[in-house]
Amino acid sequence: MNIPASIRRVKDKIGGSSQDFPLTVRIFHSVLAICVAALAYNVPLNWVVGLPAIALASGITGAAVAVLYYLSRFRGHTAVSRIVFCIIGNLLFVANYFLNSGIDGPTGYFFLLMLVVMVAIVPVSEYWYWVGCNVLLFLGLHIIQYFDPSTVPFTYPAIADRYVDVSSAYLTVTVMVLACFYIIRSRYETERREAQQNAARLKVLDAEKNKLFSIISHDLRSPLAHIQNYLELLVEYDLTEEEKREIKVQLLRSTKCTLDMVDNVLQWSKSQLGGSKPLVESLNVAVLLEPVVQLFSNIANRKQIVLEDILVADATIWGNADMVLLIVRNLLNNAIKFTSPGGKVRVSAGQTNSSCLIIVKDSGNGTPTNLNDDIFDFSTVSTAGTANETGVGLGLALCREYTAFLGGRIWFNCDAQSGTTFFVELPATAVAVPEIML
Repeated sequence: MNIPASIRRVKDKIGGSSQDFPLTVRIFHSVLAICVAALAYNVPLNWVVGLPAIALASGITGAAVAVLYYLSRFRGHTAVSRIVFCIIGNLLFVANYFLNSGIDGPTGYFFLLMLVVMVAIVPVSEYWYWVGCNVLLFLGLHIIQYFDPSTVPFTYPAIADRYVDVSSAYLTVTVMVLACFYIIRSRYETERREAQQNAARLKVLDAEKNKLFSIISHDLRSPLAHIQNYLELLVEYDLTEEEKREIKVQLLRSTKCTLDMVDNVLQWSKSQLGGSKPLVESLNVAVLLEPVVQLFSNIANRKQIVLEDILVADATIWGNADMVLLIVRNLLNNAIKFTSPGGKVRVSAGQTNSSCLIIVKDSGNGTPTNLNDDIFDFSTVSTAGTANETGVGLGLALCREYTAFLGGRIWFNCDAQSGTTFFVELPATAVAVPEIML
C-alpha cells in the first residue's frame, strides 16, 4: 500500500511516530481523532433533525474524547484514556438509545461501531470483557424497551427526520468502520515494511560481522604468527649479521602489512557504526599528499620500485583529510603490492573547473591484468602481492565508500600489456555531505 508522503506525515502527526508509540497506541490515537471528527459532524446533524439533546451529548462527548486524545498522545496516559474512552463510548450510546427513539433510531449501528472500535484499540487480553459489556448493554436495552416501551419514546418530529437520521448514521458508521480498518491495514503494512527492512539490515550486518570475524581470526592472525616466528629466530638462534638483517626486513614488511590491515579494519568498523558529521574543508592536494608519497617512496625503494609523483601545486579538494589520505594510501599500497621489482608506480593529481582527479598508475607484474568491479566489494579473499604481501579485502571497498561519501567517483583501467590505473575524481568546491556515514 503506497501512501503519499504528505498523508504519511499527517498520519504520523496524529498517531505519533513508531519510535515513540507501539502500533496499537498509534491506532488508538488515530481512532480518537476520527471519533472527534465524527462527533463534531453529529452535532449540527442532530440539531437539524430536531434532536437538540443528542446534539448536546455529542458535543460534550466529542470534547471529552479530545481531552483523552491529548492525555494519551502528549501526556502518555494511554491505558487510562483507553478505559475511559470505552466507558464513555458505551454510556453515550446508552443515553442515545433512550433519547433517540430506541430500536427505531440509529443506536444499533453505533453500538456495532463501538464494538469495532474497541476491538481495534484494546489489548487482546481485554477483548472478551469489552465485547461482552457491549453486547450485554445492547441486548439489555432491547429487553427494557420490549417490556416497558414508555421508557423509550419516539422522539422524531417527523418520519422524514427518522429516515434522514438513520441513513446518515449508517453512512457515518460505514465511513468510520472503513477508516478504522484502513488505519489498521496501513499501520500494519508500515510495520511489515519496517520489519522487512530491519531484517534485511540485520542480515547484512550479520554477514559483515562474519566477515570481520574471519579477518580477525585468519587474516590478522597470519602476519602476527609470522612476526612471532621471526622474533623466535632472533632469540633462539645464533644468526649472522646478514641473516639478522634479512629477518629485520621481513619483520618490517610483516609489521607494515599488519598495521595496514588493522587500520583498514578500524576504519571500516568506524564507518559501519556511524558517527557525527566529519569535517570537510578545502584541501591543497600537494600539501596533503606529499608526506604520504614520501612514506611510500621509501617502501617502494625497498622493493626496487620507482615511485613518481606529479602533483599540481594549486590543485584543491573539498573533502575530509583523513578520508582522502586513506583512499590514496590504499591505492598506493595496492600499486606497490602488485608491481614487480624494477617496475614503476606513478601518482598524479590535477584539477579541472569543478573537480580534482587523482591518478595512481602501476606497471604491474609483466602480465595482463583482468579486473572487474567486484574488486570494490568487501571480500575475505585477498590476492597476495608480488612479494607475497597479504591484505584483508577491505582497502578498495573503503576507497569506494569514502569516495562516494565525499561526492566523487572511482574507477580503473587495465593495461593491455601489464598494470592498472585507478582514477579518483573528487569535488574541488564545496558540496554537502551526509550527517552520518552508513
